[in-house]
Amino acid sequence: MPDVLFAAENLSLAVGRQILYDNTEFAISTGEKVALVGRNGCGKSTLLRIITGEELPAESSKLTRMRKLRCAALPQEFDLDGSRSIAENVRDGLELFYSMLDRYGKVPVNSAEHAGIEHFLTVHDAWNPDVKLAVILEKLHLAPVADKLCSSLSGGEKRRVALARAVISDPDLLLLDEPTNHLDVNTVEWIEDFVNSSSCSVLFVTHDRCFLDRIATRIVELDHGKFYSYTGNYADYLAAKADREMKEDIFEAKRQSFLRSEIDWVRRSPKARLKRNMGRMKRFEEIAAIAKPLRDSDMELIIPAPGRMGNKTVELKNISKSFGDRKILQDFSFEFTPGARIGLVGPNGIGKSTLVKIITGELAPDSGVCEVAPTVSFNLIDQNRMVLDGEKTVAEEISEGLEYVYLGSEKVTVWTYLKRFLFEDERIKTRIKYLSGGEKARLALAKILKKGGNFLILDEPTNDLDLSSLRFLEEALAAFPGCVLAVSHDRYFLNRICTGVLSFSSGGTLFYTPGDYDYALEKRLEREAAQQPATKRVAEKKAPEPVKPKPRKLSYKEQKEFDGMEDAILAAEEKVAELEAIFGDPEFFSKYGSRSVELQSELDAARAETTRLYARWEELGSKIQP
Repeated sequence: MPDVLFAAENLSLAVGRQILYDNTEFAISTGEKVALVGRNGCGKSTLLRIITGEELPAESSKLTRMRKLRCAALPQEFDLDGSRSIAENVRDGLELFYSMLDRYGKVPVNSAEHAGIEHFLTVHDAWNPDVKLAVILEKLHLAPVADKLCSSLSGGEKRRVALARAVISDPDLLLLDEPTNHLDVNTVEWIEDFVNSSSCSVLFVTHDRCFLDRIATRIVELDHGKFYSYTGNYADYLAAKADREMKEDIFEAKRQSFLRSEIDWVRRSPKARLKRNMGRMKRFEEIAAIAKPLRDSDMELIIPAPGRMGNKTVELKNISKSFGDRKILQDFSFEFTPGARIGLVGPNGIGKSTLVKIITGELAPDSGVCEVAPTVSFNLIDQNRMVLDGEKTVAEEISEGLEYVYLGSEKVTVWTYLKRFLFEDERIKTRIKYLSGGEKARLALAKILKKGGNFLILDEPTNDLDLSSLRFLEEALAAFPGCVLAVSHDRYFLNRICTGVLSFSSGGTLFYTPGDYDYALEKRLEREAAQQPATKRVAEKKAPEPVKPKPRKLSYKEQKEFDGMEDAILAAEEKVAELEAIFGDPEFFSKYGSRSVELQSELDAARAETTRLYARWEELGSKIQP
């Protein structure tokens, strides 16, 4: 059975009037890769800080950590020493290994401490930390610039440095808060491979649904102060969450029906308080005390209706651009058709921002021309978005001294507009410096989108947005009748909105592929395969198929278990049916109200046992030789 690395019982914490954790429980064990999801500002990043000890919950909370637990974290906001080089900052993650090596040479050879240090360094392959440093710098494409000062790095480069510093320590528990922000697809794929092959446990917060699907062994949702755990991928999580909420709604409907049927009797106070009726009265009070399920409001993300665009929008004719000897664009031509939603992809620093600046007229090409129709009105959602004034309230930042926001022909109050972006009354009056990173992202999005425009340019729009907000952004963009150019590394986002993809290649070459990101990736791989030497392609083609091991026979014990499996499954299903019939009883609350929580636990356990038995049956069946 895996060891528990960290566990929280009766976890409680409130910030002002907002309850982050409401007497809830959370745990993570060895080998788990857990995705933590939830609305912006619900307390996901705070949980990571509680695990590292940077923040403390309420005194009533009970926290348990594995002895000598080693954590490493990549927070959303991290610190790098700008006066030191990349290699020096990454080397900080090796500090423990260097100190252990130093101690190893000083303790007696035959001592228990000497043997313990030897085992530790061997397990973590840390006898030569400088080799680990060289490998990680190479893997994250930092080796060529290892001596570069961190003060001169871009946002994506800084994040790669912070990531390298975290993973190089080979921790027991790795905490990642939006690890894919500002990173290109190749780096994200490296993180996926690293996490999947690593023995360390990982708890991560992400908006990247492809990353989540490829990494997570479990998804934990933080919803109104409670943790809910789900197995499976993102689609399984959505289905299971919908099923949980449906059951809660059915339970709540029955509870309300019971209360309505009993309220008249309760109001007859003298009779209700007779000694023989006290049990009925107590049951009523217990049922009345159960809180109704809380639900989040959905974001009503409305992009202002664009002005008339016409048949021509933006046309690039034979555009070339270089910086010194480095070619960014080479003789590139492309025309944006009305209604097109184009994804722009490529590694960091290859020239995506340069192309955007040429389109918007901020930068002139070396040759060629960018023709922009007079009816085109750009609205740029920048990668760093706009600077928000931390001292202003949310309302002050959006209002800019006005009472109303104009969305095309629609006029709404500032308060109404902000509520569409899920800002409640208390948060609308809150100073921006106290908002979470995701809330700031939503606020910046709200401020930029209200400017309108019929040609939207989005530079990494998904960074810091929660999964729910992302779905509404995708739906709003898919329904937008103007043009959209989205610079993004979020593969799931590109698959949902794109009608075509522009892919950067080396040497200033851009390829256009109609369709979504997955199709563009397929075509890119075909181009790369076609460019390989013919001998290599032939060798790959003739590579033998891997030999699959033959299934073995069942042991005596397994055969006996397999023979009795059908009866066990039948009994488990009958138990589930029996409990479901109890819940379906119209008089459920009058008969079983005091045992409702106990019965729900029994039903959940019975369903889980049925699922386990089916999985075990399939596992044993797959071992039987034909």
